Amino acid sequence: MTELPENEAGLPEDLPLVAIRRGAIVESVHRGRFVFCDPSGNVLDAAGDPDAYVYARSSAKPFQALPLLLSGAADTFGLSDAELAVACASHNAEEPHLEAVRSLLQKAGLSEDDLQSGAHPPMYAPEAAKLTRAGDEPRPIHGNCSGKHAGMLAVCAHEGLATGGYRSPDHPLQLRILELVAEVCGLRNDEVLVAGDDCGVPAFALPLKNLATGFARITTGDGLSDEVAAAAARVWRAMRAHPFMVAGTGRLDTELMGSTDLVCKSGAEGVFAAGSSDGWGLAIKISDGGGRAVRPAAVAALGGRGVGVTGDERRATRGLHGEVVGEIGPLF
Repeated sequence: MTELPENEAGLPEDLPLVAIRRGAIVESVHRGRFVFCDPSGNVLDAAGDPDAYVYARSSAKPFQALPLLLSGAADTFGLSDAELAVACASHNAEEPHLEAVRSLLQKAGLSEDDLQSGAHPPMYAPEAAKLTRAGDEPRPIHGNCSGKHAGMLAVCAHEGLATGGYRSPDHPLQLRILELVAEVCGLRNDEVLVAGDDCGVPAFALPLKNLATGFARITTGDGLSDEVAAAAARVWRAMRAHPFMVAGTGRLDTELMGSTDLVCKSGAEGVFAAGSSDGWGLAIKISDGGGRAVRPAAVAALGGRGVGVTGDERRATRGLHGEVVGEIGPLF
């Protein structure tokens, strides 16, 4: 196991990235770090420590979906681009998401009962309210990771691997995914740290700059074997073709992929990653995990690379009566 640098036992070096202003003063500040890298791992721009480790969380989902293509499962089962996209998703559990997950499972000869992704209410508040009104409890399919788990199960079904224990870090599929995460992000297997993710499969920690490098590589193919590059291209094209399936209504990833040429994937605890076919990847970590800081930080960082996202850099904050009481925006 790789030993973490000494400073990793404490706090990574970060900078104030986003402020919440109320009246004449800054009320709160979110610190963090970001880095842009090319496919070779060269740092193009950075704020804070790009070498400090971060759990990629759901930003790793495009990497975790690669075995669907590499195994031949996607072709054997005739998966659509929408189904490939939902396998990379942290979805809202809106009806199109649920339909795509069910369809993916059915094509692989599986059902909702095979999902081990854990249950939580839909991320999209109207869908959560609808479930409550119907008197229903959330099921694993409503969890934002159900598409990822459906994709993993499909690989197991295609290759004759055990589906009951597919979540285990020692399962052949999870070992293969670890190898792919390391390869795509330019690391050795033992340089990727593994812990448990909330949905029950392994979560991967790696230097922030390597997460950015991985997104630069999957969107260009540079630095990857021909086979992995071809699989990565199918993954990002599916995400780009169906940005709604990757997240949903009101979500940053869906909005950015709908208005730019980027491939984007957010993760829990204030993580965001994006890749451009122009030859760079971006990775952001908000130190306190505050999700509200991700959008302004991402928009400001992307603006520094010439990617314009209209009207998103600063947003008004409103009180309980609807009036504007302040704003949230970047400090860089």
